[in-house]
Amino acid sequence: MKKFNLKTNTIKKIIFPFIILLVISAILLLRKDSSFFSLFKDAERLKEYILSYGSLAPVIFGVIQFLQVIISPIPGNITTLAGGALFGFWNAFLISSVAIILGSAAAFAIARIFGRPFVEWILGKETVSEHLDTINTNKKIIFVLIILLPFFPDDIICFIAGISGMSWGFFMLTMVAARPPGLIVSALIGANGLNMPTWAWILIFASAASVIFAYIKVKNHIDKRKAPK
Repeated sequence: MKKFNLKTNTIKKIIFPFIILLVISAILLLRKDSSFFSLFKDAERLKEYILSYGSLAPVIFGVIQFLQVIISPIPGNITTLAGGALFGFWNAFLISSVAIILGSAAAFAIARIFGRPFVEWILGKETVSEHLDTINTNKKIIFVLIILLPFFPDDIICFIAGISGMSWGFFMLTMVAARPPGLIVSALIGANGLNMPTWAWILIFASAASVIFAYIKVKNHIDKRKAPK
């Protein structure tokens, strides 16, 4: 795996702007409510909080979606549902897709820059070892399915991918292709509740069937890998 030196140029171009973005985001999100994370236990309270920013509400929603990839206490499904209810399906889907892809890239970059010890400090050594072994053993197809399927810790995997030797090109291609599909259902339900058009129900059931099929295939594949020979 290529070593990254924290040279002045790297700090200026990557680390410093990223830290500034996080600081600004934290100030915006926390200035009104010191118990910020409690918002995610109540969808209605979360929606009220986002709307309290007025014309900046879509921006704040995007910041929350960005941060939920990096900060594990923020549950992504709830935030996307809230976004669908507030901004409609297409707006919630587009904002969420862009923000979460950027958040995934940020997690990958953090891992690439600071290395395995830092990722282990965030996630724990056992978690890192388990998922890193899964990626390295089962290669790229498993990584794509982990990102695509809702049953797997896709946000954690973004950090771990950063220390796996995976290329930026493949990682970003996977994020662009596999992240948005998982947001479709949450944004649809958030925007329409149970009063969805027929095409939406067909899409949800087709997606669910595909997810179940893929999950079974992935589980069987991993079980075979782990089985003693």
